[in-house]
Formats: sequence, C-alpha cells, structure tokens
Amino acid sequence: MLEQKNNGRASEAGKTYNRVTKMANLTANNINKPGRILLNTQMIADDLTDMGWSFLLNSKDKNPSLKGFELYDGQKDPDEGVIYMLPRGKTKGFPVDRVPYITAEAVFGAAPHIRSVERSDAEILNALLKIFERYHQFEADINDILINSGNLNDLCRLGIEFFHNPMYIHDRMFTVIALPEYKEGMIQFERSESGDSIHIPLWLVNDFKFDEAYIDTLTKHEAAIWGREEFPKNMRSLYVNIWDDQYYCGRLLINELDTPLKPGQFRLAEMFAECVKVLLLRDIRHPQKVYSDYEDTVRTIIRGGEPDKRDINALLEILGWKENDTYICLKLQSQSPEMQIRSDSALRSKLTAVFPRSFEFFHEQRLCMIINYTSDNRDGETIKAALAPLVRDSYMYCGVSAPIHGLAKIRTGFDQADITLEHIEKTRDRWIMLFRECALDYMISTLSRDMAPADLASAHLLKLRRIDQEKKTDYYHTLRVYLENERSIPKTSEALIIHRTTLQYRLEKIAQLTRLNLDSEDIRVYLLLSYKILEQAGI
Repeated sequence: MLEQKNNGRASEAGKTYNRVTKMANLTANNINKPGRILLNTQMIADDLTDMGWSFLLNSKDKNPSLKGFELYDGQKDPDEGVIYMLPRGKTKGFPVDRVPYITAEAVFGAAPHIRSVERSDAEILNALLKIFERYHQFEADINDILINSGNLNDLCRLGIEFFHNPMYIHDRMFTVIALPEYKEGMIQFERSESGDSIHIPLWLVNDFKFDEAYIDTLTKHEAAIWGREEFPKNMRSLYVNIWDDQYYCGRLLINELDTPLKPGQFRLAEMFAECVKVLLLRDIRHPQKVYSDYEDTVRTIIRGGEPDKRDINALLEILGWKENDTYICLKLQSQSPEMQIRSDSALRSKLTAVFPRSFEFFHEQRLCMIINYTSDNRDGETIKAALAPLVRDSYMYCGVSAPIHGLAKIRTGFDQADITLEHIEKTRDRWIMLFRECALDYMISTLSRDMAPADLASAHLLKLRRIDQEKKTDYYHTLRVYLENERSIPKTSEALIIHRTTLQYRLEKIAQLTRLNLDSEDIRVYLLLSYKILEQAGI
C-alpha cells in the first residue's frame, strides 16, 4: 500500500516536472544557445552528493544534453535528451546501453547512469524534480540578465550564488571587468592611478609572462583547473577562457574558497562563459568590451589620418597609456607566402602573456603589435629575446621598430617594422630583427636610388680596387679592416693575420696612392659608407 502511494507521488512528481520542462523549452529552442542550461549525469550526481546520497555513477556524457527527466513506464520508446527514472522491479526492457537512467537497482548498462541509489523511488523522483527546477531557475535568471540589459557584475553575482564560490572576470590585458564581491583569500588586486579600474597585480602578471604552464592555459577552449601548485597563494580556481571566434578576450575564474569545486561545474562554467561573451559583445559603447573600434583608431593613425580626439582618449584609457609615452611597434608575418597570417589565437594569447599591456591587431595580412616602452621598461634586445622563441615556433618573421616618442608617430614605427621585415625577407638569415640592425643598409639603399653606386661611393676605393686587380695587392680590403677596427694596428694585424710591419707598409702605400686624411672623422665615415654602398651594389 505504501509502495502504491509512493509510486503515485512519484508519478505526480514526474507530471509536475514535465510541465516545468515544457515551460523551459519555450525559452530556448536551440540547445546550444547561451543561457540554455542542459545537464549531464555528473551534474545530477553532484547535487545528489550535496544531499548526502550514496550511489554509483557511470558518467560518459561529458557534453550536457539532458533537458528533463521522466518516469519509465515501458509504454513508449524513450525520448532523447531525457534521463529516465527506472522504478524498482520495472527495469526490464529499458535500453540501458543507449539512454541515460537513474535507479535504485543494480542495473548495468553502457549508457551514462546513476545506480544503486539508496533511496525510495519517490525520493529519487522528488530529488530529480528539485535538481532540474534549480537549474531551470538558474537558466531563467541568466536569460533575464541577457535579455533585460544586465551587466557582467549582475551575471557574476548570480554565478557566485549558484557556484557557492567567488568569481571574477578579467580581459586579455589583465584588467578586471567584473568583480561584484571581494572575498578574503582572493588575490590583492591593484587599482589604477585614476581609480577607475582594477588589475591583476603587476608582480603576478610578470610571473605569468615566464611561466610555461600559465602560457599553455591561454590556448585552452575548455574549462580547466589552475591548481594549488601554481599561483596565486595555493588557491585552486576553475577557469574558462573567453573567445570571440579565435581571438582570446579574457578569462572567467571561479575561486575555490567557500565550497569544493565539483566535476559537473566544468561544463556549466563553459556555458556561463558563453553568456559572458554575449554581454561582452553586446554593448559596443563600453571601452572594456569591444576592441574593434580601437583597432580602427590605430589603423587610421598608420594610414596618416587623424582620428577623433575622443577615440584617442578612449584607447589610452583602456590601455592605461599616455599619449606622449614611448612606443615600440612590431609586425609579424608568415615565413611562407602561401600561409599568410590571419588569426593565430595561440600566438596572440602568448604575446599577451609576455606583453600584458600591449595592443595587437591585424593589418594588411600582418599581425601588428604596439608595446608601451615607457611602462614595459624592456630594451630592444630584451624584447627581441622574449619574442624569439614565439616567432620561431610560429614559423614567422618579426620586424621591430626603434623606440617611437608619442602615439601620433606610431606610423613611423610601423614603417620601420615594414622596412625590417623586407630586409629579413631579402637576407633570410634570421627570424626576428630590430630596425637599428638594418637601418644603415636602408639608408644606403635610399641614397643609391638617385645616383649610381659607383658615382656615389668614394673614387679612392675604386682606385684601390683597380690597383689590387692589376698588381695582386690587397689595399682595398686592408683599408676596410683598418677602419672597422678604429685604426688599431694590433687589432687590424690580428684580423688580417699579417705582421705589424707588413700592415704598416700597406698603410703607407695606401696613403701615397689616395692622399686621404684618415684623421678626419667625416672622411672615415664616408669611406665606411662607400664600402657598404659598393657591397650592397655587388661592385
């Protein structure tokens, strides 16, 4: 009699939930839509564990697909997207190898299932109703935020209540863009000078730059754990990267401070991150949410235009830069013309980790990057060393400008980066180069555009070369080595592998033949430039 009453209550519970499920289905027709919450057996098991229940779990359904539950009565074929409660003594005939189920009995199947639940059938059904109603309410609250112009703090506030742990969101430059509640035990954030924004601490960002484990996290598209062995302060966090197509926008973090993180929360956090992305891309007026407007501002400067002053100020504000700071400009391109760079998300994420206050964008099939030299405080060689392994592993070339003073002059910086890339493509002797390493060659090539190299270079050098060819002497090469070694007799004789007496004899002959005053700095510079001009022209 009691069993009949329990079964009656269970049937009523099932009918009640079916009505709830139908209402939920009206809010989202696409099961992959942000704000649509589907469950898997692990998520259900997490809630049962919180209730103190004992059971055995077989969870192979990593991607949530369950939108409801039903009581199996054996009268019809099971529906997709439903987990079935199998009553005691009525499990026969159920397709346990393909349809998810929950039962108090020891029923073994290949489908995801929860079995040997030490509760009555009515208790199991009521628990399922409670679990699905909880998630349905969470879904309704999320959609209310998405539809009714809620913000990221509203979303995180709801997430804190549901996950029972503090959470926050930072963008790709480590600026915190959502932190509705600070909890003791979280990292100590830093506030900007203006007081308008907070950031991940600089010391921690600097540690991240050189931490291979952290850099690897920037390539992940699924939820993962940043564990106790890493930063910060031995605190575990569940994190999900926010992606716009293949572009890393930032990160959602759930800190394990109040309650233990659960396996089923991984997929739920991924769904939550999709809702974060919806809000990030929804309001293009918010400077911390969309970067395309700022890319257009920078492109306008590169093309020689003058952006609106308000756009410049917005760009500087979001990046934390000053207009008269010093900048370094970089351009990267594929080493293979057939593989033009377009959207290498892994490379961009790694660059952001190494240079957190940089700004990257695509322009004319090249990845461009601006580094604030004033705040970054790394010289060209240090920047080059940090970039070298990333450029090498990505099979790219990289041209690096000289320091440029003022944002308005970044066009010059990118011109220098272009010149450097052209030099790399011509010589193909390295992956990455600083503008200063090829500036002299560029100056010489510019000089040679209006006049033939033989007419531009010193006639005395051409005379020495003719004498060498006629008399088998070595005056031309000797003079060059002598000048390059700053007229040091010991260094020059060592470089030429000749005795000092022989060197003195050659220099006397050169003086007789050319009558050049090598004490004049201008003459020495002109001669060295002439060597470069003739060498570049292949003369």
